Amino acid sequence: MARLGTPDVKFELKSEARRAVLRVDPTEKPGLVLLGTRGPAALAVGALGPMGLLLIYTYFITVADRSLYVHRGPRLRNRPEELVHVIPRDQTGGLVARVKRGKARNALYLRLPGKARPTRLNVSYHSRDELERFLREFPEGGVRAEGARSAR
Repeated sequence: MARLGTPDVKFELKSEARRAVLRVDPTEKPGLVLLGTRGPAALAVGALGPMGLLLIYTYFITVADRSLYVHRGPRLRNRPEELVHVIPRDQTGGLVARVKRGKARNALYLRLPGKARPTRLNVSYHSRDELERFLREFPEGGVRAEGARSAR
């Protein structure tokens, strides 16, 4: 399994995410790609051993000109296999519920459509620059989109 932190692997994963967006809409212009993981706590994964890796998903958040694309795929394959959401740019207000910055891991909480509570994504320190660029474009706590359910 390739490590997400190495530059070549990170570049390859971002390219895969951009190609996945172009497969959905060839007229889109994908830009920033943010990589994150979601799954059970590290202790639970450690207790399950190699089987625990089957419970972890890699999320690919791609910011394009007209929409924000959220893909995910199993951690073992690290490919954007499933399109989870396409959010038009004019409906991304309040997308970022909260951010927790740490030395090794950052936690990004996103209010995704159809979810009652924000979704937590773990963002590695290797992707800290992308996280900061993402937060400049979609500031934390902004105005919620109309019709969105409250997280509490």
